[in-house]
Amino acid sequence: MAAYRLRADEQGRTHLEPLDLFAWPFENGPGDFKGVGGAVMGDASRVMLMRFESGAHPGLHRAVPCFGVLVEGELVVQDSSGGEVVLHPGDAIRVETTGRGGWRLGNRGEGYALLALSQMPPKSVTPAD
Repeated sequence: MAAYRLRADEQGRTHLEPLDLFAWPFENGPGDFKGVGGAVMGDASRVMLMRFESGAHPGLHRAVPCFGVLVEGELVVQDSSGGEVVLHPGDAIRVETTGRGGWRLGNRGEGYALLALSQMPPKSVTPAD
């Protein structure tokens, strides 16, 4: 998978350059989160890249709704009733929980999985089926 950075210099000229997503300073959490790293990309509270090591399977919560797109690898999403879906690169999920607990993300694969998360406003309208 390729990633790029588009930036402007002091004169306003734009430049494209390769971007190594694994070079970001991922912070690892305690306990179940030891296999999960997060890096803020762009606006400090709006976009985050999460790296799940093989075997990572923490319980998660979000204080605000978010939208996630799997960038690389494979992640299993489990709900509190035991239902699950497997996300593959390009798959997306909108998380509409606003409290603690109730769902898990897990990496059953051999390598890393990368999930890009963006905070979203609370659900106000559901598209028609």
